[in-house]
Amino acid sequence: MAGISRRLNAFLSGPFPEKRLFIQSGDSTRYLRLTPLAQLGTGALALLVLGWMAVMTATVAIDRIGVGNGPTHAVAVKEAFRTRLEQLADERDRREAEARSAQGRFQLAMEQVSRQQTAILDSVEERRELATALDLMRERLQDAVEQRDVVAASNDRLLAQMNEVNASLSDGASGDDLAETLRTVSGALSEAVATRDAATAERGALQQELAELELRLTMNRKRQDEMVDQLEQALAMSFGPLEELFGKTDLDVDSLIAMVKSTHSGQGGPLGAPTVSTRSFDDPELSSRFDSLMLDLDRMNLMRIAASKVPYAVPVDGSYRFTSGFGPRGRRLHAGVDLAGPVGTKIVAAADGVVTDAGRESGYGVTVRIRHEFGFETVYAHLSKIRVKVGQQVSRGVQIGDMGSTGRSTGSHLHYEVRVNGRPQNPMTYLEAAKDVF
Repeated sequence: MAGISRRLNAFLSGPFPEKRLFIQSGDSTRYLRLTPLAQLGTGALALLVLGWMAVMTATVAIDRIGVGNGPTHAVAVKEAFRTRLEQLADERDRREAEARSAQGRFQLAMEQVSRQQTAILDSVEERRELATALDLMRERLQDAVEQRDVVAASNDRLLAQMNEVNASLSDGASGDDLAETLRTVSGALSEAVATRDAATAERGALQQELAELELRLTMNRKRQDEMVDQLEQALAMSFGPLEELFGKTDLDVDSLIAMVKSTHSGQGGPLGAPTVSTRSFDDPELSSRFDSLMLDLDRMNLMRIAASKVPYAVPVDGSYRFTSGFGPRGRRLHAGVDLAGPVGTKIVAAADGVVTDAGRESGYGVTVRIRHEFGFETVYAHLSKIRVKVGQQVSRGVQIGDMGSTGRSTGSHLHYEVRVNGRPQNPMTYLEAAKDVF
């Protein structure tokens, strides 16, 4: 150790040469040796003391500044936070109003589709009846023509009889025989003329009625074209939001429709399955359009059924505010979103499904879990009350519990999760996609 000290002193003797401090006391004089190491240590100690003093001085100054401005700063921060919350609440209210307006337009379009479908079915039935009436009129007209031919044949026979009478007159037949023959011929001729006139009048009436029926059939065909046009437009208005909805959440529409068909046999929604036959249409183009329209109606109904089974709806029926998002929180994943509101606020099912769990869970508190089709599951945590039972079938919008603050919670709110095949998804993906539809 002493050897190392000597080598260090020798190394530092250039920049820090050895110094001696003489101290005189009375008649005696002493000195104190300051080696290079001692000088370096003394300087380092002095710098350390000066640094400590500077840090402490700055700390005291900052504390005094903080004490002087603390309340004002806290008030300003609180006011800014409150203003931001109010802005977010206003934005949420606007979004909700837009969503309600879009939902109203969607329902109006669906009602229009339903009315147009009913009108088309009525029109098809009326057209079928008109076609049947036309066939009957043609048969009656054919009978009138045949009757006219019979009358013409009868006239020919009467003319032949009159020729015979003329021949008899020429041969000198008796007056009584001639009179009897003339009476017979005149009676038959009068009867034939009356029959002919009646047949002619009936034929004219039938032709007039046939013309009126053909006019009605033409007008009916034109009205059907207009209704098909309107129904196609209404379908286009309904298809757009639904297709955009599935597109925003990266769901395969055809796969979902196939799964719905396997369980619903292609039936569902307010319009029912397409069961109208168009074989009675004599217009191939209209028949083709109507067949295509029926297929589109069926597809739209299946899409609506599929949408009702995906958690697109907001799970809170009442006022709330968004307080925490989906994503990492420290070293753990926050697997859902937090929606805060008063205790007792209604919590509703985000989609059709079956309740799989309803009880208390560690950390989550009072929790309801719902299994939906297509691999979806939703979780509703920190509830104050449960209003469903395990195994119960629930529809979208049905109340399943009340908001609360049970479990690991700092205040009344709903912790809401969406899982697909067990993996957590960001619920906002589905809520944002459906804000203009549901």
